[in-house]
Amino acid sequence: MEKILLEIALILIFTKIGGLVSRKFKMPEVLGALVAGVILGPAVLSLVEYTENIKLLSELGVIMLMFLAGLETNVDELKKAGKTSFVIALSGVIIPLVLGTAAAYLFFTNFWENLFVGVILTATSVSISVETLTELGKLNTKAGVNILGAAVIDDVLGLILISIVLAVSQTLGSGASGSSAAVSLILTFAKIIAFCLISVIMIAVVPKFINKISFGSRHKRDLLPYSIAMALLLAFISEILGIAAITGAYICGLTLSQFIHKEYIEKNVKAISSGFLSLIFFASVGIAADIKGLDAEVILITLVMFAIAVIGKLFGCGGAARLFKISKRESLQIGVGMISRGEVAIITANIGMQNHIISEEIYIPTLIVVILTTVITPALLKIVFNSKKNPKESVA
Repeated sequence: MEKILLEIALILIFTKIGGLVSRKFKMPEVLGALVAGVILGPAVLSLVEYTENIKLLSELGVIMLMFLAGLETNVDELKKAGKTSFVIALSGVIIPLVLGTAAAYLFFTNFWENLFVGVILTATSVSISVETLTELGKLNTKAGVNILGAAVIDDVLGLILISIVLAVSQTLGSGASGSSAAVSLILTFAKIIAFCLISVIMIAVVPKFINKISFGSRHKRDLLPYSIAMALLLAFISEILGIAAITGAYICGLTLSQFIHKEYIEKNVKAISSGFLSLIFFASVGIAADIKGLDAEVILITLVMFAIAVIGKLFGCGGAARLFKISKRESLQIGVGMISRGEVAIITANIGMQNHIISEEIYIPTLIVVILTTVITPALLKIVFNSKKNPKESVA
């Protein structure tokens, strides 16, 4: 017990210090947490091991992280995102998925591992883009609105894609006969459809009922444990149906984001997640990554993944924007704004590792790509928005 207590204390201290250093350089705190994990782990100081206790806390951390992401998502904005944002997001998922899967065949032969590489590269983290656009005063431009709308839809599509690939790969990889595999596959898609129906009911119907329940100040504090229990229950149902637990947690967040007491729940969940569990998750990613295994092949894989991460969003999202007669400059801004990867890419790689779909050779490049895209996106956004040679952006 004393060992795990010391390890948790070290993780919290190091990740917060790392976060402060990152913020000093105007980078997301998650970068500091990742680096802190690498320093604490076997790669550098060997102060913390990736044990079952750390694994359990990190899994709870990722569930809380996605629950919070759902709470922070504006469902009304998601509905208003419209056709343009949906097509931009869809193209921004399909192009990196195809390019990433194809490029993976340069290094690996396993179809599911290669497909999962493509899935990892579909992710978008818009938080750093939003911060930069807010700083530049460009969040409400046509490009800014489309970046925000497309990023939200991208997250939803990405979660669905992860769940489908995970469920189907596990079904086909079970070694069953052809007919048994076909039946299992049909059952898998039936479960996915069932979960989608549950999700629609949760998001569209449940808020109408819970908003009729009155909570006095005396009983308001009971909302937090009930909300967390609801998130864990939906995560459990997701797992039972063969869907990633994070998807259920995200759906629960989307449901409660329409609750009249949403701000109270969000504030308290953020304290638990950002102040404790998610820090352990991000640190565990660094702890589990053996950067001593960084060789020429891993570096080459990293460079290829990074190139696809940038090109996939530039051409996927920017190209789709051009279909709607958005100017070349604004299309470029949208493409650049979608480049940054973050929590979702890390979570996806983590799920792939835990389910033995991808190897360490993919895991380490993913972490590096997340860091590189997060670092370059603000700089590129400032360049494409501040160029004096171009006309002023139109405002949405």
